[in-house]
Amino acid sequence: MIKKVLIILFLFNCSYYCRAEIVDNLDTTTYLTATLNSLVTANGNGTVSMKKTATGDSVVNWRSSISNYIKIRNYNDRVEITPTSSISSGQYSIWILYFDSSKVFLGEFQWASTRNDTSTQVLKSVETFAVQNGITNAEYYWIRFRLNGDVGSGFIFDKIHVKDGPGYWKSTALTQSAPKTVFVHEMTSFRTPEYSGYWDGWDYGYIKDNVEYYHYPWVLDSSGKPDIASVYFPSVGCYDMKDPCLVEYHCQIMKMTGIGGIIFDLGFYEMDIDTVNMISQYLGIMAQYDLKAVICFEDKVHWKWDTSATTRTTAVARTYSDMNNWLSLFQNSGIQFNVTGYRPLFLMFSYEYNDPTDSPDKGLSCLSPSEITTWLNTFSSQNKPVVLRQWFKESDHIGVLNGQFDWPEIYSDVPAQYSPPYGGYSDMADNNDKMYNDRDYGQYLFDKDYADFFMSGVWPGFDDLEIWGWNTVPHLMPRFNGALYDSTWDWAIDNNLPLVQVATWNDWFEGTIIEPSVEFGNLYIEKTFTKIAKFKNITYSTVPNFNVPIWIYKIRDISDNAQVLADMQIASDFIKAGQYEQADEIVSFWASFFDIDSVTYWTGEGTLTAYQPGDYTHDGKVNFKDIVLIGLDWKNDYGVRDLAVIADNWLCE
Repeated sequence: MIKKVLIILFLFNCSYYCRAEIVDNLDTTTYLTATLNSLVTANGNGTVSMKKTATGDSVVNWRSSISNYIKIRNYNDRVEITPTSSISSGQYSIWILYFDSSKVFLGEFQWASTRNDTSTQVLKSVETFAVQNGITNAEYYWIRFRLNGDVGSGFIFDKIHVKDGPGYWKSTALTQSAPKTVFVHEMTSFRTPEYSGYWDGWDYGYIKDNVEYYHYPWVLDSSGKPDIASVYFPSVGCYDMKDPCLVEYHCQIMKMTGIGGIIFDLGFYEMDIDTVNMISQYLGIMAQYDLKAVICFEDKVHWKWDTSATTRTTAVARTYSDMNNWLSLFQNSGIQFNVTGYRPLFLMFSYEYNDPTDSPDKGLSCLSPSEITTWLNTFSSQNKPVVLRQWFKESDHIGVLNGQFDWPEIYSDVPAQYSPPYGGYSDMADNNDKMYNDRDYGQYLFDKDYADFFMSGVWPGFDDLEIWGWNTVPHLMPRFNGALYDSTWDWAIDNNLPLVQVATWNDWFEGTIIEPSVEFGNLYIEKTFTKIAKFKNITYSTVPNFNVPIWIYKIRDISDNAQVLADMQIASDFIKAGQYEQADEIVSFWASFFDIDSVTYWTGEGTLTAYQPGDYTHDGKVNFKDIVLIGLDWKNDYGVRDLAVIADNWLCE
């Protein structure tokens, strides 16, 4: 075995992150110290032997010289040690010694118990291990081996690898070029009769035990909650995504939160002009709020939902047409997000699946690697899309996809307290393992030059009970009071890659929403604001009032008064300019006047009476009675705009 001597990769500076790792290939004993009753020798083949030379405690230290202590950089710093074989039935244990910022000793703790295991020993988080042992101020550490067995026994080791948190993502031209941006994944199917003339999305049904069930959004329960296809309910009620007021509400709250753009979940183009028109309007309003747009194309649509595409040739041709049309629409809008230069980010969401109801000629319900390559070859190198999928096959996608993006995953092992009704489950430990594996695989692809881009993902939880898991079984990933969302964000921040996708903004069906809801209020918006600031290393002096966009939407919903609507437009213009306090000053007055927050389940126009400005007595008139009311309750913060109306009308009946 021929290996290079100690490699220290450190201080690799790039636009967004530093790569730092220590790989001791153990060709020499330079950083090993035989401290007590031990002997260390290099074997000349890239391994070292550690032997016990006397009875009693036998110790070998690695990097124990004070100048060689290892700096803890973040909580995902990890250690990998590769043992090779036992010497005379010897065993080993591994310990971590921690020190504070002044390199004062804090404590020594056993990481790997006494063993003769030759598999790679992995400590996933040096900092978490310290905290688990009551150490919260650790800044440095080094590693100790203890040898167990008879005198003359020991163990052979091949490598010690310290990975400096996520900073060991290999640098690529794309990761260095892309600006740091947080996107939210948005579903597009929600419609209401008030705006579109029909229900869609909110009324989705499902099949359970061969019986069809339906949701009826116009039916309210005893608390006033509509029956919708979600375990949660939007703060602004059932909305229509073709409503420009709804679009502006989304854009306003995203801008205030620090979100940089929307990833739209899309499929049909020519077969769904209604969605094309809706997206066109979205793009126009997003431009006013400096938001970027990205396509997430579901390349299964012409397999699963296009019955007229009876052959694979037809399905592929229509898929190409849809992809090109969507991309053209986004690029012509001027807000398509480009990873670098003119190369647009393009996501594909699909699974390899043979639908038994399909013609056998159609094959797997997604584009194959060769079919993706054929599409990509229609672009020049300067404008070729940067393509990511939520899965990457090493055997198929090298040289085809640029990489992958994180996406939540549910497993079949369900705790008894959740089954029934749930048939799929993921807890914090499952989720952390998934994040770890995604990172590990992504970094492997980078290191091998198999991929050159990766999008971190964050999500709050998952619960598709009200659609019965799309006719299979319902799935649950508990939110743990927001802790799961915090955890996924911590992984994304530590990745320190340029892009993060929030999964999702408004998938009400699967319960992955962060959009304001009756159940959580603005909790996940506030968390997102805080996490984005940390991700971008930004400090804010104040936190915006995230109720303002909600109030604007609701006030527009109930009032057609010219003065009120003019104020909503002025406030919207303030939000576009980033002047959130000025917008709050205007809108909060009207929110109080209309008593907007008195309603839990908003149901659109007619939810509240739209009183006229100045009508404090709520008798439908603006007159002297309103002045009397102000006089009786003079401490209230009545607005100049209302007093002006009263002054104009005080002599009226």
